[in-house]
Amino acid sequence: MSLNCKYQEWLTEYTFDNCKLNRKEYGEFLTNYIKGEHDGFVLNLNGAWGTGKTEFLRRLYTHLTNEGHPTIYIDAWESDFSEVPLSVVASELINQLSIINHNIGSDLDKLTGFLGKALKGAVIAGAGLASKHLVDDSAAGREVVKAFFDTSPKDFLTSIKKDHEEQVEAIKSIRKELGLVAEVLEQTHAKELPVIVLIDELDRCRPNYAIEMLEVIKHFFTTKNFVFVVATDTTQLQESIKSVYGSNFDSNTYLKRFFNREAKLAEPNLVHYLGLNDFKFVDLVGKVEIYPVIENSQNKTIAQYIEWIAKVYNLSLRDIDQLIDKLRACLRTATFSFETTNRIQVINVFCLLIALIEFDKGHKQYIERANDTPATEVDSLNDIVVSIKRDKKTMFSELYKLNMKNSVMYNHSYIDSYDRKIDVTVNGMHHFINKQDVNSLADGVMRTAFVKIRDIFESKSENSENYKIWFWEDFKRVSELAGNLN
Repeated sequence: MSLNCKYQEWLTEYTFDNCKLNRKEYGEFLTNYIKGEHDGFVLNLNGAWGTGKTEFLRRLYTHLTNEGHPTIYIDAWESDFSEVPLSVVASELINQLSIINHNIGSDLDKLTGFLGKALKGAVIAGAGLASKHLVDDSAAGREVVKAFFDTSPKDFLTSIKKDHEEQVEAIKSIRKELGLVAEVLEQTHAKELPVIVLIDELDRCRPNYAIEMLEVIKHFFTTKNFVFVVATDTTQLQESIKSVYGSNFDSNTYLKRFFNREAKLAEPNLVHYLGLNDFKFVDLVGKVEIYPVIENSQNKTIAQYIEWIAKVYNLSLRDIDQLIDKLRACLRTATFSFETTNRIQVINVFCLLIALIEFDKGHKQYIERANDTPATEVDSLNDIVVSIKRDKKTMFSELYKLNMKNSVMYNHSYIDSYDRKIDVTVNGMHHFINKQDVNSLADGVMRTAFVKIRDIFESKSENSENYKIWFWEDFKRVSELAGNLN
């Protein structure tokens, strides 16, 4: 069955069946919930920045459209340049309803007229933005404003009063006509009710615009058989409101005026999400060697490191996606290094991931770390228990310290057989490989990996010339190059 809607491509691109965050069950639950509301219901879909609100809302759009509900999607941030949120919501509503059913045009005529009257009351603030669909003349708004300024103060106030009264009456008529349009969609065009309007990216808008958009939804469009789902980072939206009304303003209570209920976007399943990524990097074979590998699987190892790092550094989904992209870019650089030097690049992938995160977040230890200074103390570390071996658990901070100690070079002195002081630079694996911290970490899982790399580094055979082992200066260099990818 062919479904008419503005975002036709979403019907295949964004479905809950291909949702990487495994949110199908929650999407179906939320769908069943909002379908049961019919009396001007407004739901706040609350999710922090980077939790996948837009992806979820687009999948909800597909799901609702497939179930026969007239579904409208509005990206509030795209229209942030506007000064009249009413023109944006009204235009999208009329345009998208017309697309959903081409034969509904005449049934929208009265609604369009009342919306035009309501818009006239707000046109001074954004005259040029009055939609052609509302007043049938893109220049009409500017002419209205010109007429205002050509009148005397008394006539001006009389006009304002008249337009205000018209707007109040128009609001009542808009709600009535919206209800009638919904009934027409159900009875004449076989659509399911309610009509559902999805508002996205409101928390990215200018504070004044975001507040006005909520006011428009509340006063003009909360009517029978219409449901609004407004996706926001509620904490950020509250801060936006405070920037307008003052830091002591009770923004939480204020927001409750606009929303009937709040639904929190479920936390993503990181294991499932990362499991959909391919970290085997088969194109690296024979060119780049990654360590330390746990459970004898590079794919699982990298996914596990990223999962731990995401929890420790409170990474959002966008942060994780950026981290993965930057990791891929760094490994491509390593491949290029092999092709130009014919030396296999040996990379501690844990250190590389940490370098990318610390540089991106501006952590002080990133700057402090250098030869003789592994900088292993992290004040802001959200330490967690990790499992490197099934029967052995340790703290993330221990894993962090071990890898950082082995990522730098150390200046070392010794007295030779001629009683001469010899200064040498040794790698961290040599310096710490026999220490208790390696042995106690995971019953030799880490030790085996580090011993192997140490033996390559210290080998005097011709074979050792075929390898280039990365240390902190190498991680630092590629991290700063990859830092330009946002």
